[in-house]
Amino acid sequence: MMDSFKIIEHLNFSKNELVNPICIIGMPGIADVGKFALDSLVGQLKAQNYMDIIFDEYPAGAIVDDSLLAAPKAEILIWKDPENIRDIMLITADAQSLTPKGIYKISNFLTEIIAQCDIQLIIALGAYPINSQNLQSKIPKIYATSTNREILEKYLTENHCEKILKGVIIGANGLIPTLAKARFNIDGLVLLAETDNIAMVNEDITDLKASLSLLDMIKKSFTLPIKKKYSLENIDDITKNLQEKRDKLEKDLDTFNIVDTDEKRKSLYI
Repeated sequence: MMDSFKIIEHLNFSKNELVNPICIIGMPGIADVGKFALDSLVGQLKAQNYMDIIFDEYPAGAIVDDSLLAAPKAEILIWKDPENIRDIMLITADAQSLTPKGIYKISNFLTEIIAQCDIQLIIALGAYPINSQNLQSKIPKIYATSTNREILEKYLTENHCEKILKGVIIGANGLIPTLAKARFNIDGLVLLAETDNIAMVNEDITDLKASLSLLDMIKKSFTLPIKKKYSLENIDDITKNLQEKRDKLEKDLDTFNIVDTDEKRKSLYI
């Protein structure tokens, strides 16, 4: 399986140095809710880049960032708690694998790295799509599920969450905690912020309110030193600005006729 991956290490540290570590995951998905929350957490904690993983089943295209080209990759970052209470491993990626087999391969690979670091709890962040008519509050609800019923009930008691009774969590956000439990008996907790289910068919939607709700939940649950960089008052303006930038990008791409119109939205990862 290693032939499918190229590992680029940026940080030299001993896995034994991690103090009471947990792992937080936020992969691309519906409205990029989990990924934006994870990226914000990385920025606020100033986590250090430990490892990049280039996988040959990620989308076949290069990502342009600040005029520089890069291959799609998964990233593992480390935050060392200055209080020596709880270190955190943070995992995200530029994209999900294109096939179910690929999602299993990268999920298994990341699970093995998590296990090597003696992590005992994985928290995965994502979106919970519901009918827009049921979105009654300005603050999105958080829904929770877990591989351990005791952890789930404790978390539901201590936090304002809803229990997920049935459903399927697509992609690595659900698969990594599940495989970690099955293979290494590592407990997993999945937190999903409610978002409009139109995001399931419209890849252009970015729900920053849902991401912010997850960020607040993580901050309170694990007493993290992160400041409120965004507020519900300015989230609508930020979302509007992102949409305007995306519309301009698509208009520019149209002038070059790089891709077929029906496939255009699927090929953008910005």
